[in-house]
Amino acid sequence: MHKILANTVFLGKEIINLTDCHSTNEVALSMVRSGLAKDGVVVITSNQTKGKGQRGNKWISPPGQNLTFSMVFTPRFLSIDEQFMLNMAVAIGVQQGLDTFVKDVKLKWPNDFFLHDKKLGGMLIENRLQGRFLESSVIGVGININQIEFDIENAVSLKSLTGQGFDLNQVLFSVLEKVEQQYLNLKKESYKSIKDQYQQLMYLKDEWATYDDGETFKGKIIGVGNYGHLEMCKQNGEVSRYELKQIRLVKNS
Repeated sequence: MHKILANTVFLGKEIINLTDCHSTNEVALSMVRSGLAKDGVVVITSNQTKGKGQRGNKWISPPGQNLTFSMVFTPRFLSIDEQFMLNMAVAIGVQQGLDTFVKDVKLKWPNDFFLHDKKLGGMLIENRLQGRFLESSVIGVGININQIEFDIENAVSLKSLTGQGFDLNQVLFSVLEKVEQQYLNLKKESYKSIKDQYQQLMYLKDEWATYDDGETFKGKIIGVGNYGHLEMCKQNGEVSRYELKQIRLVKNS
């Protein structure tokens, strides 16, 4: 365990730095189940061998080049119906933390970070419930920082974009500070402000693109609903709402 020097109230005041592990989310979840994880604990590794992403995808990151970490929160003030507010608040915080180093990072619904039409990173939120409220949340974040070569075409890193290397700790501290600010706003019930910010930062919002929901169609994102579903306007004027895995982007123009 290490003390972190980020300018925060509680997030990252205790950090567990692992040389390598299968998944920081798995480690953090195990700590939560064992009662060992306090609110604000951060688990980080320089070599994550079996990272998890959305839709059951793997998150592959070469050792020592990128940020792979998980944060533990106890958002017991949020009901099950409000849990997507946590997604939005954390996503905004990550985006604002990255904004210190590179501009125009967008939020691709529900949990990816895009830059110039390429994937810069993503996050995976795993909630534990108690009754109708959240008991704890483990939020894993992966951000491409200094990686240059990728196995997929639509990936980008801060270094591949700018041509310069970045200090991983500096990026981490910036992200933690901004995530904490947004989390504290969430505790103050600044729901409208958080939702408005998230929608302003959405990738391809109000832009026509090609999607597939079982059928291929042209549509544009108009926002997100209170429960986190994606709201899409089709060319015929019809407004449809989608949950995760019900729709995918085919082409962004």
